[in-house]
Amino acid sequence: MIMAGLVALLIYPGGLLAIGLSMSYRLLSDRPLPIQGVLRFPPDLIGGLVWASVVLVAGGLVCLPWPRHPWPVPFGWLSAWVLLESAAWLPFLPALLAGTPHLVRAAVREAQISMLGRAILWGAVATGLTLADEISGWSSIGHGLVLLSTLLSLPAAINWGPFGPEPSLEPQGITAGLATRSAWELTFARDTVAAALIATSWLGSLPIALFPPWLGLLAIGGGSAGTALVLRWLRGRLPRLSVPSALRTTLIGAGSLALLALIVSALGQR
Repeated sequence: MIMAGLVALLIYPGGLLAIGLSMSYRLLSDRPLPIQGVLRFPPDLIGGLVWASVVLVAGGLVCLPWPRHPWPVPFGWLSAWVLLESAAWLPFLPALLAGTPHLVRAAVREAQISMLGRAILWGAVATGLTLADEISGWSSIGHGLVLLSTLLSLPAAINWGPFGPEPSLEPQGITAGLATRSAWELTFARDTVAAALIATSWLGSLPIALFPPWLGLLAIGGGSAGTALVLRWLRGRLPRLSVPSALRTTLIGAGSLALLALIVSALGQR
C-alpha cells in the first residue's frame, strides 16, 4: 500500500508524469527546453514556489482516475482541484508581494481571468467524471459538451493569448522585473500547471473507464498534444481582451456549455 502510494506520487501519475507533461507542452509550444542544471532551483522565494508548485501538481495528478492507477483515490477529483488550484496561485505571489502598482494590476488581471477559467474547467471535469463509465444516449452528448467546455475554458485558465498579459499594462505579466533565470523558473511552474490542466481536460472529458488502459493513455496524450499544437498555431492571431471582455467571453462560451453538460448528464441518469 505504501509502496503503491510512493510509486503513484513519484512516478505515475505523479512527479515524473508532471515533469513529462510540462516538457512536452514546452516543446510543442515552441518554447526552450530546460538547460543543464535548470531544475536545480535555488533555495530562495522563487525556487521554493516552483518546487511547491510542481509537488502540488504531482499530488493533484495522483488524485485523478488515470488508467492503470497504482493507488486509486476515491472521489479524488475534489482533492485534485484543491491541489492544482493552489499550484496555479503560487506563481502569482512574487508579483502580488512586489508592491509595484503596475505589476500588482498585471497580476490581478491574470488572476481574475484564470480563476474563472479554472472554475468552469473543473465544473465541467466533475460532470465528465460522473459519466466516465457511460457512453450511450444522453451520456455521449454530455461527454461532447464537457470536452467543448473544457477546451474553451483552457485559454483563460492558463492565461493564454487573448487572456494573457495586457501589453499596455505590463507586457511580461507577472515575470516583469525578475532576473532571466527567475522569470524562466516561474514560467516553468506555470507551464507545469498548464500542461496538467490540459491533460485533466481530456481525462475528464472522455469515457476513460470504458477504454483499454493503453487506449485511454493514448487518447489523453494525443488530445493534449493536439491542444498544445492548436494553441501554438493560434498564438498571435487573436486580439488581446480586456478583463470584462475576457470574463464575459469565458462565462458565456465555456460556462454555458458546462451548465448544459450538467443538465444533459442529469437527464441521462434519470
